[in-house]
Amino acid sequence: MSRRTDRLTKVLVLQEKLKELHETRQAMHAANAHFAAREAEDVVEAFNAEGSLSSVFPEIYHARIAAATAAKQQHLANAHVEGLRVAKASARVDAVGRAVTVSRRADERFAEERDRTEALSRQPAKPK
Repeated sequence: MSRRTDRLTKVLVLQEKLKELHETRQAMHAANAHFAAREAEDVVEAFNAEGSLSSVFPEIYHARIAAATAAKQQHLANAHVEGLRVAKASARVDAVGRAVTVSRRADERFAEERDRTEALSRQPAKPK
């Protein structure tokens, strides 16, 4: 392989790792949003439960519900941002992948031409 193909292959590997990083971060934010939503639901259930201290400390329950809901919204927003980054990284991976393919084909053509030239140079000249 040529130096260009080697460099492009390394860039492709790096771009794929970057894409995986963004996918992982997106999944992490989505999971955190799910956990925050579940926490808000649990606090609401505890607030409505018989014998809870919600009548004594309603502001604490409301604050926890508001905080969990805000956290959920923030994680969903972060997941959306990471989703956009995944899309950009996917486009980069595709572009670099196409460049690698073109470079490999050029390397193959060059090697075939070199082999043909060497084969023709080894053949004795035909008398006329």
